Amino acid sequence: MLRREYPLCLLIALWLGTLTRADEVDQLLRDVRSVSKEGAGSPAARAAWEKLVARGPAVLPRVLDALDTPDTVAANWLRTAFDRIVDRELNAGGKGLDADALLAFAKDPKRRGRARRLALDVVERLRPGTSERLLAGWLDDPEFRYDAIEQRLARLDRDKTMPRGRAIAAYRQAFAATRDVDQGRQIAARLKTLGVEVSVAEHMGFLGDWYVVGPFDAHGMKGFATVYPPEKKVDLKETFDGKDGKKLQWKHNRVVNTPAIRFPNFVDLHQALGAAEDAVAYAFTSFRAEAPREVEFRGAADDNFTVWVNGERVFGFEEYRNGVRLDRHRFRARLRAGINTVLVKVCQAPVTPTNKEPNWEFVLRITDTSGKGLVFATALPEGK
Repeated sequence: MLRREYPLCLLIALWLGTLTRADEVDQLLRDVRSVSKEGAGSPAARAAWEKLVARGPAVLPRVLDALDTPDTVAANWLRTAFDRIVDRELNAGGKGLDADALLAFAKDPKRRGRARRLALDVVERLRPGTSERLLAGWLDDPEFRYDAIEQRLARLDRDKTMPRGRAIAAYRQAFAATRDVDQGRQIAARLKTLGVEVSVAEHMGFLGDWYVVGPFDAHGMKGFATVYPPEKKVDLKETFDGKDGKKLQWKHNRVVNTPAIRFPNFVDLHQALGAAEDAVAYAFTSFRAEAPREVEFRGAADDNFTVWVNGERVFGFEEYRNGVRLDRHRFRARLRAGINTVLVKVCQAPVTPTNKEPNWEFVLRITDTSGKGLVFATALPEGK
């Protein structure tokens, strides 16, 4: 009787021990994640980090799971733990690394990108050539699309005998997949040599047809919080009292793209409205949507950035002399069926000895959540 019960008791004990170890690993991961940017909790995190590393390759899948966090400080600690475990195991021959589990993690597009890359890097070291095979089918992968497109372009460069029609189709597919401006420009240039014109600005969803007005007086960098007439009502025929007694009117400003422009449909307010300092300008556009839908706006401005969609303030950010960086700001808004309006407000800082010609500019585009540009027909009247 005892012999029959002993294996069952042993199994139960092993199962309970597994749960205990799992709980211990969970606690270790929590302790590592508790570290803050100020360093609070670092001694506890360090102790947990060392115990986690000591557990070896068995905890790697759970470390990858924990890496799925927006906390960059905690992620860095977990990343170093992952690297230490992998390096130790590889130096010992690598037999304890579960390549199949790591590959399954890398293939999951719902996982955070940096964790997927870590997993794939290890698999590549264990099974060289894995990345190249996977990238061939990952043109639309949210994390690896850029790498997959670069690989596609390199192959097209090497194949000098490909028929023109096949090459055009391959480049078009890569162009449709890209979410990167420079990569899009590169592909567009190659298509142009094959006699095909494509628009990077349109593909990326940049808005380039605007009416602009300014400069209004910011009265000592108070423009961001000050409400000017365009914020109350947009009438493209209205005139305003501007800075230094100037009479202002809305001006049609359709961006003309050239290779020298940093970003597609880059709106240069200095060029459109003239030089100004300690000032405010507005840009207005309207377009038609076939059906109501939620979209993502991505943009940046120098200086400050406020956006209204259909009369509702959906974004505001105050920071002077910050420069324009692509997609610095992202925010969502819901479009309605029919005509939609967008109003942008951009301030201009005063001239200083170190900032004698401050920039006055912005970019704004509309995309889906993947960054693919959305194109809408303009509803603006033609400017004279």
